[in-house]
Amino acid sequence: MRLSGREIDDYLLDLTELAERYGVEFALAEGRWPIVEVDNRDVRRITVSGTLPAAQPNGSAIKVSEIWRPIDTDAFERSAYLYELVDHERGFRRAFHRHHEKDFLGRYGVVVHEHCESPLGTAPCPHLFGPPVRDGFRALELLMTAWISDQPRCADLPCLELI
Repeated sequence: MRLSGREIDDYLLDLTELAERYGVEFALAEGRWPIVEVDNRDVRRITVSGTLPAAQPNGSAIKVSEIWRPIDTDAFERSAYLYELVDHERGFRRAFHRHHEKDFLGRYGVVVHEHCESPLGTAPCPHLFGPPVRDGFRALELLMTAWISDQPRCADLPCLELI
């Protein structure tokens, strides 16, 4: 996925609007407001995170985070992502990651992986096999589906360590 700097800003705004439609609540004071961070190499990190409505005070948290590296003058490519739902109320975690590409390519032959914990802190293995997630919109859809669905059966998902 490639975007210009302006398109990344628009993408973040659209992700934020979609998250708000899903009911994500942002808390500026807690550092969970949608942001774009730019480092001294012009690498951009976008983050949309917040909480979901819950009956318990420590309910559910959702995070969509991506790293965009410059590939040309005002052209960026998504090089890493972390999409995550932690549902404290029901006690599970679902996450989709792309990071540490060289390590994962060398060990497993893939650059993406998933995580599933049910109950929280209990996983069938450290990394699960899963297809790449197209973009933050698809990530929000997957995470919200996990949030409203029955608790995941993590033991039924394929472990990268066993493939």
